[in-house]
Amino acid sequence: MRAAARRLIVAAAGLLLAAGAWQPAHSQGAEKLTVRFTWKLKGEYAPLFVALDKGYYKAEGLDVDLAEGSGAQTVLKLLASGKREIRLWTRGLRRASREPGAAGQGRRALPDQGADGVISFPDVALKSPKDLEGKRLAISVGETFGDMLAPFTRINNVDISKIQQILMDASARTAQFLTRKIDVMSVYLSNEWPQIEKRAGVKFNVLRVSDFGLNLLGASVIVGNAFAEQNRKTVEKLLRATAKGYRDAMADPKHAAKTMAKYMKVPEDPEVLERQVEATVVSTNAPAGKPIGWQDGADWQANLTLLKETGGIPEIKPLAAYYSNDYLQ
Repeated sequence: MRAAARRLIVAAAGLLLAAGAWQPAHSQGAEKLTVRFTWKLKGEYAPLFVALDKGYYKAEGLDVDLAEGSGAQTVLKLLASGKREIRLWTRGLRRASREPGAAGQGRRALPDQGADGVISFPDVALKSPKDLEGKRLAISVGETFGDMLAPFTRINNVDISKIQQILMDASARTAQFLTRKIDVMSVYLSNEWPQIEKRAGVKFNVLRVSDFGLNLLGASVIVGNAFAEQNRKTVEKLLRATAKGYRDAMADPKHAAKTMAKYMKVPEDPEVLERQVEATVVSTNAPAGKPIGWQDGADWQANLTLLKETGGIPEIKPLAAYYSNDYLQ
């Protein structure tokens, strides 16, 4: 998030979507675009598949391909390389700010309120942040909650020195948690939480960090600056159709999950998929009287302040360098 004008297009709903790049081409009158996710298909992406399935993109004259990704780092490298792609980012501003290729190359849209949480087994008390004291907490490099642990504990008057932070590889955290080697574990409520709970066969205690003063922006669409400036109408069309997909998913998450299931290359448990979609729409940014995905400058300022405090960015630029509501209708 350093260097020149990393502007964010604020548009549609509530998750920090970083999708692939735009690849415009014209075929039989429709403009072809590729929206690439940062990872494999999951419930978080359901609103876009609702928009696709209901023909909202087609109605805007767009032939949209929703494509799987291979990791956030690849996404940002492609964006920085100048490829004409759209990216759907789902893992928070701090992660995006420090990945290679993140410097001043794109604008964001659709940020949501992040779906970060902490879970524990039923016999491990976890009703408030204060309950983290005396617990073993798994920390992974680049993990959002671990990065924000210091400000989170400060906000909630928690003694961070009383939390036993155990550094481990991200891929090992779930196994360590399920075998009770650690007491508490941070999760993305719109992805990992339903999967782990289903695997364990128990209902975990859940601490939603947004309920305790840490309102992190979650997902957003990232579009290259040059493409956004040269193809304003195309961006508006994509965001307008995507917003309709979010609207419908918010109104009927169960149907959205069933729609998503039709496109899954690797089938997901129906209950897990439904819960992923429900957690996604709950965090969708839809302020009263504003278009879905509209961004509040105060939210950005608060998140940028946290990023600077925790070393994610060296300085805070004027807010206009990060996002814009101009593409929303």
